[in-house]
Amino acid sequence: MGISVEEYRKILGNQQHSRCKNGFNHDKHAQGKFVREIGKMFEEKVQTICEIYELNNLARIEKTPEPMKILKHIDSGHFETVFEKSAQPDFKGTVKGGKCVVFDAKFTESDRIKYQVLSEHQRKTLLKYDELGAIAFVLVGFANGAIYKIDIHIWEKMKEQFGRYYIKQDELEELNFRAITNKNGLTDFLEIMN
Repeated sequence: MGISVEEYRKILGNQQHSRCKNGFNHDKHAQGKFVREIGKMFEEKVQTICEIYELNNLARIEKTPEPMKILKHIDSGHFETVFEKSAQPDFKGTVKGGKCVVFDAKFTESDRIKYQVLSEHQRKTLLKYDELGAIAFVLVGFANGAIYKIDIHIWEKMKEQFGRYYIKQDELEELNFRAITNKNGLTDFLEIMN
């Protein structure tokens, strides 16, 4: 990671919040871009963990490609695209022994994760996989590096269990949802590494 969240916030705090004539907020745009980049890095970290599972013959889990359709070729390697259908959960695969695993990875720079970051289609898909016997959950990463595994049924009943449509990081910690870090310092969210 090139810059920490703390460093970014310090830089942002030292800059003047500027808007150009058309009302575009450059600081907010830059912050959104930064958060997307950190979210992308979180997904890459999850993909690396999945590769370690595969190298150790423990699981084969792949990132689900976005369902996109190319509308127009712009120039070398660039295209104008649209989503063809609703997004699927981010990762699907099989754990050694034949158990299917399906999950979505979400990142937040806040101290909480909101219910609506998972689309209705993604929630229903995860619940359907769960009904069929798969391991189905949401993997949540926070800015401090902590990763939590939230079963899809707990996610679905968030309002009933917590009285609101978000869960705070300290609540996830209290409920022991934190993904295990093994003796080699690797996050083992499936709890299958020795």
